[in-house]
Amino acid sequence: MQDTYAPRDVRRNAPLFIALAGLAWALLTAQPARAEIPVLEPGDYADTLAGSAPGAPDMPHIPEPWFMWFVMGTLDRPGDVDVVTFEYEAGELFRAKMYIPAHEDLRRFAPIIALVGPGLPPGEAPFPLPAGMGIITATSDNQTPYFDIFTQMTFWPRAQIELTMPQTGRYYMLVYGEPVGRARYALDIGIMETYAPWVIVNYPIYWWQVREFLQWGHVPAAMLPLLLSLGITWITRRRALPHIHRSVWWLGVFGVIWLGAGLAAWFYSAGSLTVTALSLALTLLGLLIAGAHVFTPLRERLTPREFARQVVGDERFVTLREADGLTVDIQYTDDGPRDAPPVVLMHGFGAYSFTWRRLRPALLEAGFRVIMTDQPGYGASDRPRGPVYDTRRQAERVLAVLDALDVPQAHFVGHSFGGRMGMQIAILAPQRVASLVALAPEAFATRRPPIAQLLKVPLLAYAIAFYTTLPALVHPFLKATSKRTDWITPEVRAGYSAPLVVKGSVWGQVWQARSPKDGAEPVPHNLARVAARTLLVWGEADPVFPAGDGRRLLDILPAARLHIIAGAGHLAHEEAPDDVAATIVDFLKGQSA
Repeated sequence: MQDTYAPRDVRRNAPLFIALAGLAWALLTAQPARAEIPVLEPGDYADTLAGSAPGAPDMPHIPEPWFMWFVMGTLDRPGDVDVVTFEYEAGELFRAKMYIPAHEDLRRFAPIIALVGPGLPPGEAPFPLPAGMGIITATSDNQTPYFDIFTQMTFWPRAQIELTMPQTGRYYMLVYGEPVGRARYALDIGIMETYAPWVIVNYPIYWWQVREFLQWGHVPAAMLPLLLSLGITWITRRRALPHIHRSVWWLGVFGVIWLGAGLAAWFYSAGSLTVTALSLALTLLGLLIAGAHVFTPLRERLTPREFARQVVGDERFVTLREADGLTVDIQYTDDGPRDAPPVVLMHGFGAYSFTWRRLRPALLEAGFRVIMTDQPGYGASDRPRGPVYDTRRQAERVLAVLDALDVPQAHFVGHSFGGRMGMQIAILAPQRVASLVALAPEAFATRRPPIAQLLKVPLLAYAIAFYTTLPALVHPFLKATSKRTDWITPEVRAGYSAPLVVKGSVWGQVWQARSPKDGAEPVPHNLARVAARTLLVWGEADPVFPAGDGRRLLDILPAARLHIIAGAGHLAHEEAPDDVAATIVDFLKGQSA
């Protein structure tokens, strides 16, 4: 199917594409930088005094200490002194912060951090200092929790040292103190955060190293969504679904989980339950929005023609090329004698030709030629993207199908929105209408329902359309619109939900909501022009369009009569099929005679 609205979508999203291109260029051209890269297990100070070379495995050397580094270590026994080394120029800003994982058994762990190097003031230390070097020490037992975005963990901040380096040379950062429990710590050294592409690529590895080390081998709960996503991706890949599309959206889902969980934990540590709840709500909303896109390929598996061939069993289409260049394939059926009076059946909102499975045999047995069409957006017909679903345009498509079949005039039978289409046809082309049967027609509505307004909201629209068309909701929808429910069997539920597997179904619902209700000559303002003899069939307890609307139409339509089905709801042709079929057949026979 040709989609004339795709270029318009590209133009509308051009700023987004430009921004993404700029971001990609910035990442690819960024200079290599080390940002928050973990250095696990610093060397021991005694080895340093014994003459270990700088940068040896037992004494890590930080080559660019102005970038942030996470130095993590453990004081295993009393007298341990951990150390890392680095080079600084005189006048450069130095900062180091000590953090203790917020485990209860580490609450009393308050190690000392010390900066040793040239130009620092002399001081006392429980170990010998190299000649010509001074020392600055700091400690703290701060119990205020702090949530770190990088590690996604809560810490107790401890000591901090910040100063301008007095001289150029080699400096040592030391950690020592009395061990408490499994005395693990994180030392944040540096002040700059600059991410190069290779750092971003390796970020999950760094994050896992930090979490695994500080959590003592515990698999962090934040990894579960990622593991779940990988599992689902593996399962869906075996079903030959679009791999790239799925992977991109899973990355988005995991990112939303990670960000939302991090914000929630941060706000919770700050004591703001209201903001925590808001963060979790935003996370859930993000998951629902992303999930709609992720799971669409799992549901929408067939093209319209594949659905017609595999499910409907009738692959007859009329291809319409409309005035604005849009090309639409409309599926139809055409049965009965070619010289018999033709009857056109038009379904309502959310249905397709399946809804006429009981009326159609009765009409064929009565000697009529029966033509059924699936409206674009439903059944086996195309689902164009664009505001092309107004009543007039849908009605003109039915007339175009009849032109293709060389049918100059017909009896029209429509349910709900299909009844509105029949009235629109009677207004636009009265010479084409031999008679009209309208079952609970949508005659007086001038705008789409309130939920359609939500489908105009960016981001939310697709998610709302996806979740409101879940196959599991078909049964509740049928039950809510019916007064009698014994006809809703598993086979019926499966029949009504079957077209949801057609590709583009969700977007079709979005664009129907975004389309004008009527084109020129709207139905509610031109009802008096419906001159054809009309049979109105209404369920007595219709919860969608009350039977009172039928009585109003009797005062407006010049040649109408009303038949009320006792005890029926909006789907009278399903709830009382024999009564409805007999009434319609008698009416059409009278008009044909």
